[in-house]
Amino acid sequence: MWGGGGGGVRGAGKGGASIQQVGQVTPNLDPVLTSSLAFSHITQPQVNTLLSQTSELIQSKHTYTTQLQQGLITGGSLTITDYEQSVKENAPSDVLNPALAPYLSLSVSQNLLQGFGVRVNNRDIRISKLNAEGSKETFRSQVLDLVANVQNAYWDLVAANDTVKAREQALEIARKFRDDTEQEIRIGALARVQLPGAEVEVAQREQDLTIAQAVVQQQEIRLKELLSRREDAAFDAAPVVPLDRIELPAEEEMPPLRKLVETAMAKRPDVAVSTIRDRTQEISSLGTATLLLPSLSVGATLTDRSAAGTPQASSGVPANPAFVGGYGTALGQIFRRDFPSESARVSISLPIGNRSAQGDYGIDQLSIRQAEVQGLRDNNQIVVDISNFAIGLRQARARCATAIESRQLREQLLKAEQERFAFGQTKTTAALIAAQRALVAAQTAEIDSLAAYARARVSLDQVLGQTLEVNHVVVDDALAGRLK
Repeated sequence: MWGGGGGGVRGAGKGGASIQQVGQVTPNLDPVLTSSLAFSHITQPQVNTLLSQTSELIQSKHTYTTQLQQGLITGGSLTITDYEQSVKENAPSDVLNPALAPYLSLSVSQNLLQGFGVRVNNRDIRISKLNAEGSKETFRSQVLDLVANVQNAYWDLVAANDTVKAREQALEIARKFRDDTEQEIRIGALARVQLPGAEVEVAQREQDLTIAQAVVQQQEIRLKELLSRREDAAFDAAPVVPLDRIELPAEEEMPPLRKLVETAMAKRPDVAVSTIRDRTQEISSLGTATLLLPSLSVGATLTDRSAAGTPQASSGVPANPAFVGGYGTALGQIFRRDFPSESARVSISLPIGNRSAQGDYGIDQLSIRQAEVQGLRDNNQIVVDISNFAIGLRQARARCATAIESRQLREQLLKAEQERFAFGQTKTTAALIAAQRALVAAQTAEIDSLAAYARARVSLDQVLGQTLEVNHVVVDDALAGRLK
């Protein structure tokens, strides 16, 4: 909740929404019950004993007051007051002693200009609701970023596993080449000087495999850190086995840029937070706008009084039977409205100049205009980001296609070199080793390009704000901390 007074209070709301509360104070919409009790024992000297018939007046007085006040959403207030006074004196001239004098009053006041209207006085409630929405959108943004990070870590792990498989295949080819070289040396088709090159190739491929396996372990640790923050030995020891492969679709379904922008504007959390910020500023500005008006309030009060007590024979005056009795007699007079009183009032205040209110209103309007300009800049940047990420996805796809084709050609070249070597058409191993290394490089380039494509796909979903929908993640489940 944000409160403000005529002096002006500004603050930043949660969830990234800037909330300002300046201007008319909203009435307290919760009922307030106030009760007070007063007891007194007073002794007063009496100069005129002829009237009081005593030289000292001893008075015991009990006063009870209960008041219920309720603010009205229209800018007014309602007050119910229950008052009771009990007096007991030692004066023989009192007709009623002890005597009761309770009354019940109903008072209503309402602003007609400054501070009038439901829209002005419920702005705190509307801002609080928007504030809650902004907090949820901020949380959704955090979940979206987390899911995107998990996706990238997962695809990096998939790429690392593919690299291990490629390194195992390269090691198998290198070992077979070494064995074939040894066989060719034994039959005299090759000189022994060709064997060290084949053995070096095997050692290089074994080193590549060891490095690739270490990268897989690192990627597993990174993914586990994102998936769980709890210490669990079984979870830490369990291997992560990806069930997916990075595949390049036959066709890339890419909607037009305008459609992508519409999707981002509807789903991005930061856009929602920006909208909430603008709405809260507009709602808050109602508080400063109302202070530009004169203050005109009207009110009315209905009061029913009563009196009751015990007749005192020493007064020498017979008591009116209508006033003889206790608290019940007094309440009967109130509810029968035997002694009603009505009053009405009108109050008007015309500030001369009102420069303080004009200054607050001008600041609010300037803030709103600045927020609108910033919103336009943010929207333009969103369009630029979407265009860049869409282009990046197309480029990543093109690089993947080129890398796949290059890897296929390198496989064909290696196969041709292997056939030439097997049929004795080459007397050295240099060409075959070069072909093997070229294939390893092509496989690495293909895996890296596929991983880059997967990350580009994740980034595009992230900039469009549809990461959660694409991955079937529900924010309510994330808030609860459990999955259905």
